[in-house]
Amino acid sequence: MTPGSTSRSVLRLRRFGVLATALLAVGCGGSGQRGSAFVFLSVDFFSLDGTTPVAAVRSTPARDSTTSACVTLRNNLKNPTVTAPTALDNVIVQSYTVTVRGADGGVLVGPFTIATGVLVPAGVATSGIVSGNTATFPVVLVPAGSKVGTSGLPGSAQVEFRGRDGRGVSVRAEGAVAVEFANGTDASCSATGTGTTTGGGTGTTGGTTGTTTGTTGTTGS
Repeated sequence: MTPGSTSRSVLRLRRFGVLATALLAVGCGGSGQRGSAFVFLSVDFFSLDGTTPVAAVRSTPARDSTTSACVTLRNNLKNPTVTAPTALDNVIVQSYTVTVRGADGGVLVGPFTIATGVLVPAGVATSGIVSGNTATFPVVLVPAGSKVGTSGLPGSAQVEFRGRDGRGVSVRAEGAVAVEFANGTDASCSATGTGTTTGGGTGTTGGTTGTTTGTTGTTGS
């Protein structure tokens, strides 16, 4: 191999490496770490009781009941060893958007957006370890009026949360949980706590009102 061909091969490998890195970056995500905010949100887990993670929830064909679950979000400092959390790092989740897709990637339910107002506190930092920075609250996954034609189909509820920190900078997070469309009892969030989630959803759900649940942590001063 000549020196010229070797240089061209190295250049092609470098370009391939950059492309592969870019594709991996696109494929990752869920926590919304990019942006100018000092913090980012992440989805800890979905549950039915606010504490025990679940990988799937059941949604029945019943047209008079809604399928829901609890979600736990975490407020993360980008540089916890450099900066301490303040009230400006608190995040208010203003809405979430749900899309339920089938195994083939087709849309089964949604997308629909529900307005909310949930505080995810910045918490307190001790020796670079942040605590008291989570919030747990219910989310609607399958509205009662959207269950037509879904019985017996496997699905995945993809949920995107959007909000702003105390500086007005937008933050977001994404998460997903499997949905099993079957007979039985609809999944629902049974956790109790404080706060209120008020909705004026758009899309297939219309308005929704519920009660937030879980921890509110320390908001700072």
